[in-house]
Amino acid sequence: MIAILLVSHGTYATAMLDTARMILGPQEQAVAVGLTADESPDQLRAELVRAMESFQGTELLVLTDITSGTPFNTVVALSGQYPFRHLTGINLPLLIETLICRQFVPMEELIKSLLEKAPDTFVDVDGKFGESRDGGEDWEEDGF
Repeated sequence: MIAILLVSHGTYATAMLDTARMILGPQEQAVAVGLTADESPDQLRAELVRAMESFQGTELLVLTDITSGTPFNTVVALSGQYPFRHLTGINLPLLIETLICRQFVPMEELIKSLLEKAPDTFVDVDGKFGESRDGGEDWEEDGF
């Protein structure tokens, strides 16, 4: 099963995961982390490192709330140190879809399905950075 790490501003990630659990029932290997107003980016980073290390040996999908916010940037900064896939633009319907499908499909198939369902909502961060590194689209020029 693919592990899920939700990361957001405030309590958004926690509220979404709590709501998804109310609808779907208990969810193993799913954690929510939010950056509160009284926390620093370094504190968020430490929380994310703890969460990512708890999922070692498991495929991990990180879902962030918005592009270029502090939670997003903190996750991107950790991408060279931990193996995970990263999508941004999460909402409750897509989270529910993710939690259901992660048990039955491989990571890349799950990501492809999510991107097809919400092409104007979800952004494949790894894909965008890969395109930029490979001489394709430039992340900054594309509005991110």
